[in-house]
Amino acid sequence: MVYDKLGRHADAEVELKKSQAARGDDDAYNYAAIYAQWGDRPKALEWLDRALQLRDTGLVFLKTDPLLDPLRNEPRFQAIERQLKFPQ
Repeated sequence: MVYDKLGRHADAEVELKKSQAARGDDDAYNYAAIYAQWGDRPKALEWLDRALQLRDTGLVFLKTDPLLDPLRNEPRFQAIERQLKFPQ
């Protein structure tokens, strides 16, 4: 994410691809957060769906993680949040 914030999106993508090659789907929640911050909502939501399928432990932060704020109004995000059955 840092490279992207510095205006070096191509470098950020290279680093993300390296991480995905090394870790596979193990960081699905983190990938969702990265894509959300990059403004790529469809990819972020795909990774959140994957995180849900994998029962990614990062999902415990879904309700409060500011990195996911760009997704909060998305119906798919809200559906995932409902599936997790967080207390009101």
